[in-house]
Amino acid sequence: MKKFSTTQIDLIACLVDGQCHSGNDLGLKLNISRTAIWKRITQLIELGLPIQRIPQKGYRLTAPLILLDSQAISQQLHLTHFNRPVDFHLFASIDSTNRYLKELPHSNTINICCAEMQNAGRGRFGRQWYSPFGENIYCSSRWHFDCDLSRLSGLSLVVSLAILATLHDVGIQDHIGVKWPNDILWHDKKLCGSLIEVIAESNSGADVVIGIGLNVNSITKDHSLPDKAWCSLYDITGHYLDRNIIIAKLINQLNIHLKEFMLGGFAAFIQKWHAVDYLQGQTITVSNLNKPLNGKAMGVNESGQLILMDDEGLTHYLSSGDASLHAMR
Repeated sequence: MKKFSTTQIDLIACLVDGQCHSGNDLGLKLNISRTAIWKRITQLIELGLPIQRIPQKGYRLTAPLILLDSQAISQQLHLTHFNRPVDFHLFASIDSTNRYLKELPHSNTINICCAEMQNAGRGRFGRQWYSPFGENIYCSSRWHFDCDLSRLSGLSLVVSLAILATLHDVGIQDHIGVKWPNDILWHDKKLCGSLIEVIAESNSGADVVIGIGLNVNSITKDHSLPDKAWCSLYDITGHYLDRNIIIAKLINQLNIHLKEFMLGGFAAFIQKWHAVDYLQGQTITVSNLNKPLNGKAMGVNESGQLILMDDEGLTHYLSSGDASLHAMR
């Protein structure tokens, strides 16, 4: 778990223009020696920053970079009229943003943990989440629910709808769908996923950590993954986006959707879900703790369960599992 030093932040600020800067010039600006500049550049490269060393000339960033900034996120939240207390925990690198929040004591504020890079980011079923430095959003938030755990049925689907609303806020609407329960897809490629973990329960309610991995500025054609096709907002828009703005919009949409969820349960969202249901009417296989089930996806019910009609005409209601299409559309 690492945070940037003030000198590292100042050094990155000198490089964000994309121009080549000599070690001597950087040393004069930061009032440190050229050797100290070299050491700090080495540290940043080891973290994963795209810094190029050019012999006899100096250093330059090879890709645009806007660091995560709690003040910038707070300013953007203010624009949405969000007025709940928030504590930010921002890191240069961390093993898992979800794990960090799970270990915090209970508080009355919303805790948000974001990192430039995760060393052990996880998706559902323990899958590793690819987390390159400074490109994407690795964001976990901790919320308290004053209700019995049974009322949280369908929460993961509501989180997926909040993510979709965030994407709409930044102008991404076409060819987007949700693969039950929590994969956001664009043209059959994974754009975003979420992981929800209940970390405390009592008679008065539960604390829940919502982890979200959203691919923002990765150029995915340069980094194919062996297990799935993936994409980023850069692939969709053709330009780099400020992650601080997106994180603020995401927190705001989570707050809006979770409030509505507490009032009306998942039933209040079922029509919205049907409009973006990626699996609706498709022949699928669902893998879970038992043997895989094959059949036709018939939507979801008011508890957020997947309705699956098998080859014998029997209807199954599934609360968890990993769904895959028999053949991609």
